[in-house]
Amino acid sequence: MSKNNPDDLPPIKGTQLPRLHFDFTKLGDFLFYEAPLLSHLVNQHDEDFLMQWCGNDATYQRWLLYKTSYHLLYQYFKGNLTDLDLLRNNPDGFAYIVDIDRNGEWQRVFVVAVEDIPMEYLPNGEITYDPGDFQPYTEELHCYLELHFSRQRKLYKKPESTVALAAEPPSPEYRKH
Repeated sequence: MSKNNPDDLPPIKGTQLPRLHFDFTKLGDFLFYEAPLLSHLVNQHDEDFLMQWCGNDATYQRWLLYKTSYHLLYQYFKGNLTDLDLLRNNPDGFAYIVDIDRNGEWQRVFVVAVEDIPMEYLPNGEITYDPGDFQPYTEELHCYLELHFSRQRKLYKKPESTVALAAEPPSPEYRKH
């Protein structure tokens, strides 16, 4: 019986996938210290993800990847959610743990229930948004989401008796006869 090497990455309680069937584009980093710690990605379906660095061993960099939404990010920027809340409230209810080799290739992907993520990989729940601590990209996204969610939404009365409200007024050519 051998002891685990303290440099080994913790075992994952989840299902290993042959690969992840998403193509990701990195939009920017939220946190960066010598290397990215928390990054914002989008897949080919325009779904938003956060990717958080967890640790490494001699072979892999390990990352936690989970879906998010504009609404969750907006609440985070407003101070209503912590980093841990973003993970626990993610739209999928699960996360991926990804092992990336030195060449940047995704070698192992595990799907893991949020409650089965190793404690040492969980965000500490103390990080809230403070512009001074985050990368410039984060402030750009914050401003965009402020604009997106602060637009006044108006409802207009529609002339038809069968429809009470509509999102837009009728066009000038529209006349009820």
